[in-house]
Amino acid sequence: MKALHHNKQSPEYLELTGRLELRTFYANTKRSFSGIYLVTEKAAYLIRPAHMPADGHNPLQALLGKVITATGQLKHEVFLAQQFSILNE
Repeated sequence: MKALHHNKQSPEYLELTGRLELRTFYANTKRSFSGIYLVTEKAAYLIRPAHMPADGHNPLQALLGKVITATGQLKHEVFLAQQFSILNE
């Protein structure tokens, strides 16, 4: 995971690479739901496009099982992807 740029006016952007998987978020609670995770070598992050509402359809679902590189921000336990690309399989 590497920071692309950081200063006091702009937020820190991260570049993460991993496989997209469907997993349960908040497992064993009343708030549990299935979500799309970016599973990296070090951690798993709930991921969604930054421009999409949290309660809407996640277009990354069509890419489940694929390995991607995504650039974005980590906010409140969710990785908000500004952009992503599919890596060669």
